Amino acid sequence: ANYYLGMELSFRDRISLLGSLSEEFDVHLFTRSDTSSLPKVHCHGGVSTHTEMPFVFQQSKINLNITMCSIQTGLSQRIYDILGCGGFLLTNYQGEIPEYFEIGKDLDCYESIAECHEKIAYYLANEDLRMEIANNGYQKVKAMHTYQIRIARILKIVLADR
Repeated sequence: ANYYLGMELSFRDRISLLGSLSEEFDVHLFTRSDTSSLPKVHCHGGVSTHTEMPFVFQQSKINLNITMCSIQTGLSQRIYDILGCGGFLLTNYQGEIPEYFEIGKDLDCYESIAECHEKIAYYLANEDLRMEIANNGYQKVKAMHTYQIRIARILKIVLADR
């Protein structure tokens, strides 16, 4: 029940946020999902995860990460995907973010629809800062969060318990 209710609530939260943002901003969405309830959002259909999505992340002025509400802890892979492609990331706040990234330096976070609006307006008006943050996030992922680094850390933890 938690999974299915979480999916539905997340869907509604995403529709609400994207609909609200589309009233003020030029919003583009890449998805295979039904977008008929978002008439002001420019929907482009889905893109290939490995070949097209990195280009979309890198070329977008602002990439949103909206974590499913059923994910109470942890960071979504999407955070690493966006930053690893050199994209600017605005994500909903998760408690673990400060453990891995510096908010306002590597990425930025919002905690409400109103704050999301404010930050989007701010970063669209401050391109140099947005580009600097995107580069910082990319450099952080490249230096600390590659698959090789993560696997080595996992092995170190697992082997230390022996």
